[in-house]
Amino acid sequence: MTRKSYEEHVMDPDVMLMIPGPTVISQKAQEKLGLPMMPHYGDAWSAFYFGVIEKTKQVYQTQNELFILAATCSAAMELAVSHAVEPGEKILICNNGFFGDRFEEMARCLGLDTVAVRSEYGRAVTGEQVSAALSQDDAIRALAVVHNESSTAVESDLPGIVAAARAHDVLTVVDCVSSMGAVDIPTDRLGIDYCISGTQKCFGAPPGLAFLSVSERALARLQERKTPVAAWYLNLDILRKYREEWTDWHPQGPNTASVPLYLSLDQALDEILEEGLPTRFARHTRARDAFRAAMRAMGLALYVEDAIASRTLTAVCLPEGIDGAVLRKNILEKQRILIAGGLGATANTVIRVGHLAWTASEEYLVPTIQAIDAELAAMGAEIASGQGVSAFQETFRQGR
Repeated sequence: MTRKSYEEHVMDPDVMLMIPGPTVISQKAQEKLGLPMMPHYGDAWSAFYFGVIEKTKQVYQTQNELFILAATCSAAMELAVSHAVEPGEKILICNNGFFGDRFEEMARCLGLDTVAVRSEYGRAVTGEQVSAALSQDDAIRALAVVHNESSTAVESDLPGIVAAARAHDVLTVVDCVSSMGAVDIPTDRLGIDYCISGTQKCFGAPPGLAFLSVSERALARLQERKTPVAAWYLNLDILRKYREEWTDWHPQGPNTASVPLYLSLDQALDEILEEGLPTRFARHTRARDAFRAAMRAMGLALYVEDAIASRTLTAVCLPEGIDGAVLRKNILEKQRILIAGGLGATANTVIRVGHLAWTASEEYLVPTIQAIDAELAAMGAEIASGQGVSAFQETFRQGR
């Protein structure tokens, strides 16, 4: 795709972004990006930085140490895995999708001995599976799991998985990238050791910053390592050293912090906390349920069963004979809405629609339902045209 066509079709401000991330940000968060450039050091910066940390910890529901990385979430994944397990030690990967594959690839690159609990694409990983795997192998030192697998729109059994790990004294590395900020994840109460998220999805902020909370148990385990972590930039010792020794000047670590991204994040955090976490969590659940009701009312099948369905995106199976790539192109060009396809084998047989942060609302989902309806009908799909919006509205407005 040429630069011109990218700007025309993707960067057009009239295009509604209904993919699973990055997602829409508020006008106020957008305006923060255009403020005059400011330094990333000094006492005023430090006070602001620690204020952002404290707000993020409220969303995480944690008192653990929390770090903001000048990187995307994959860097936080790698940092967590490299610290939780030493080379040659064993890590259990809970794998049911694309990002579970990423955890496995990272672990191998770090020289770790990997074992896996696998569920088919479209199915969850359960606490029972993890408990059985840990019972069979007492050499496992940590496990990694993707809470909300956005490649398939599946939410796995996080409380059960973390409980099983703690029962076997195994550290937990949890990818909450596409769920934190939209789903109730009480980090401390669950006992998550390394909890990963980032700005670009449910926090409703621009991409470019990643979050990592680290439990006291995980920090204590680090002191038992036989070999130091083979990293400098992604190294908790370095990050903690800057935080402790440069508290009033440069506490974020050895990087030039992107002040505009922090300012926009701060605005987004204020919006989350103003809405209130319980209200925000309930809104995302209602949006999920309502969008699924709309798809069913149109006669479309859903890729994931209700009990394990993601609260931040939905995967919809397309009618036979409908090419997902063509459908997405038509929706973008004719309806000015961008949705996502499936990944891998489902690339053109499934569409994925995000409903996270601001897009978990009637304002964004009703036009999306109408667009899917119109373009499927235009392609000759046999659907119950016109039924989706009323089904969505009836379900979404319940429980307000």
